[in-house]
Amino acid sequence: MKFISSTNDIRKYLGLKPKKNIKFKNISIDTRSIKKDSLFIALKGENFNGNKFIEKAFSSGAIAVLCSDKSYINKNNVIYVPSVRKALSKISSEIASDFKGKKILITGSNGKTSTTNIISKSLPKCSSTIKNFNNEIGLPISIMSSKKDSKYMVLEAGAAKKGDIKYLSKIVKPDIGIITNIGNSHLEKLINIEGVFKVKSELIKNIRKGGALIVPNDVNYLQRWKNMAKGIKVIPVPKKFITKNEKISKDKKIMTFDIIKSCSDDKKSKAVSISSSLLGKHNIQNILVCYACLNVLGESNSKMLKSLKNISSSISRQRILSWRNKSTLIDDTYNANPESVKRSIDVLSEFSGRKIFIFGDMFELGRFRKKLHVDIGSYAKNSKIDILITFGELSKFASSGFQKKSYNFYNEEELKAFIVNFIKKNDIVLIKGSRGMKMERFI
Repeated sequence: MKFISSTNDIRKYLGLKPKKNIKFKNISIDTRSIKKDSLFIALKGENFNGNKFIEKAFSSGAIAVLCSDKSYINKNNVIYVPSVRKALSKISSEIASDFKGKKILITGSNGKTSTTNIISKSLPKCSSTIKNFNNEIGLPISIMSSKKDSKYMVLEAGAAKKGDIKYLSKIVKPDIGIITNIGNSHLEKLINIEGVFKVKSELIKNIRKGGALIVPNDVNYLQRWKNMAKGIKVIPVPKKFITKNEKISKDKKIMTFDIIKSCSDDKKSKAVSISSSLLGKHNIQNILVCYACLNVLGESNSKMLKSLKNISSSISRQRILSWRNKSTLIDDTYNANPESVKRSIDVLSEFSGRKIFIFGDMFELGRFRKKLHVDIGSYAKNSKIDILITFGELSKFASSGFQKKSYNFYNEEELKAFIVNFIKKNDIVLIKGSRGMKMERFI
């Protein structure tokens, strides 16, 4: 049973008097994808007002609504609150406090969703983040959708500005905090890499005393994290756990490697052999983080070993597909920042055949935007990528770093027509760009 499945469940967590109880099956914030018998949450922001879509929500299948529109205050199937965002924060905080199991919260510049996916599939009786709901709206909804009898709750926290991780981690108060990495992301508001470090590290103060912090073994940040983590065990990865014998199968479908404990007090520890459908060195790190997490929790790694063989990438995140003209596509169109683009280029470079990178603009990079696009071109060149195709006003700068054959496009239809004639049999094609570029339109 879920923590929230009726209107009186919501009223209880908000400290409101019960009324006629209406049970719902799902929670939705978008009338375009609402399902029958759902709770519709009417969000209000600077550029949108969900209150205007309440009637549409009802006609589309909603059975109840949470909103801040006073004109609905006396309706039994509507819960009125002055602020929907504050209500979601209160409800999810109360649920997280009531939760009897262990809570794991994951943040970082890259790999959050993949790591969340791996850990949640490796733990028994686990509730986890819905899709990639990782902001001030999505994380509370994921908590509200969790099950009472779960042994674990695995959640993802994203940040675009100072204070975001502090806000989200305060709601969760995790037993284990995970920072996947620190890289160039959201620089429009975070300014520089130090700003990224500070916002991701906001997680630490809200980890429960006696809990654990799993972080990358990064010489630039490790000691600073240890200084911040008072009363919390810090586990650097890889350090306590290391890998050997990394290989990728000839058909590029399976990656294998061994995990070995490097602790001096555990010299008799046997190597754990990993076979994973997720490719790339970055996924070795993600799997190591999961292994460390299981170790902290005292859980067997048997479920992890089984799930990794068939685990699929999240939608549009390094999915490897058969494509046009008997080519192979690496669909990584969901989003992009400099570090995630480099990791995808690493995967592309592992393949044989003509390697083609179709690159869309990366956003939110502030004053570094031109340089960071040039750097991607240089990285692609050094990674032996054969052809660079750019789409957009920023990605074109990658051509100067690539210094080899490249094509620049600004018109959607022109690029689509070019792809039809240009992609040949046995080509390996990576498509990646920021979410706002909607690079999936070229698949």
